[in-house]
Amino acid sequence: MSSLPDLRFLLSINSENVWSDLLATLMNADQAITRSVLGIEAVGPLQIRREVSKSRGRKASDRPDLVVEANGQVVAVVEVKLLAGLGVEQLERYYKYVAEEDRDDCQFVAVSLQRIRLDTTHAQNWQNLTWEELIAPFASSPVPWAATTATAWTSHIESQVPEVDGDTVWNQIDGIDLYLALRLRAAYMYDNVALPGGSSKSIQEIGSGGLYVAIVDAPIPGSGYTVRWEATESLPTQDVGKLAGGSGLRGVDIRFFLVQQQVTSSKAYDWDYLALLWQEYLAQEDWIPWRPHPPRKTLQWEKDGVARLKELGAPAFLGNGYGEGQAKLSGEVEFGARFVLPPSTTLKEAAEVLSRVAVIGSRMAQHATQPQAKETVIALIDGESDSGNAGADG
Repeated sequence: MSSLPDLRFLLSINSENVWSDLLATLMNADQAITRSVLGIEAVGPLQIRREVSKSRGRKASDRPDLVVEANGQVVAVVEVKLLAGLGVEQLERYYKYVAEEDRDDCQFVAVSLQRIRLDTTHAQNWQNLTWEELIAPFASSPVPWAATTATAWTSHIESQVPEVDGDTVWNQIDGIDLYLALRLRAAYMYDNVALPGGSSKSIQEIGSGGLYVAIVDAPIPGSGYTVRWEATESLPTQDVGKLAGGSGLRGVDIRFFLVQQQVTSSKAYDWDYLALLWQEYLAQEDWIPWRPHPPRKTLQWEKDGVARLKELGAPAFLGNGYGEGQAKLSGEVEFGARFVLPPSTTLKEAAEVLSRVAVIGSRMAQHATQPQAKETVIALIDGESDSGNAGADG
């Protein structure tokens, strides 16, 4: 029988606070290893602090998970994640949390699990360490309980976060948290999509519901638009939470969008260009089983956009996506179409499909003409209202 403690009841995969508390305890118990693993060079005793709030004006504040100080100066900021993703500009805000004159000597570390790593490429001042990389050195600590805890913690992670591979079937999920399983599947798609030239990839949480989406973007140079392909679970996030297992999952939802970025309204969206991309690049792709459901719009200018697509010969289902409400939430408007791979699809098969359509997206972004440069709408006209949500149709 193993002499290591069983940490299942202490370290729930859903409890970032408990993981952060135990990490802070380890870091305080062996400050030499803390210095080494975080790259802290400052001399003097370290003060490990949890969730130190700092105002940034207008009743807003920032509160990183761990702040490490030496001689009254912040020398490390550590943000930890398990299943949750990063908030909007969260790392950028936490970078500014540190006084400007102290930032060059401060270590900024985002921590995530190896099998569901964070995408921190947008925040160049941050390094992304895995929980495994952060905890493993403490297994050699001269502090007996710290060494035992670190060893048991590493074993706990291995048991709680199973490996997925190309043979993993989308809906064959047994014995683990359903949202964790889907997060691992999204991470596999992100890691294994073949990225065509001129494209970038990311992995993002959908709202705050626990579902994640693997994204491939192909920006259209100088236009304010990007061609986007996404892969996620087809079942709405609120319905995933009602499932007892993976048998009720619908399959891999592959979405095509022409995305207008940095806007606050859908009024200036170029529907003609969406129709053009469809006719030039997707109409002949008869292997794609597009969902036939027509878009449902509530705002007149979006209804007019869908009508314009039909005038230009586009299929009735083109124009699904997220308009006015999404623009107000994220500054993006995205309309297009989608199809669903069956729930029996393996991750290798799904990644190959995402890679195949990503190539089409790259070609779209290099089209000879660009979306029409319409005036960007900064605010709604007085007396008009929006749809009130990010998902006017789907």
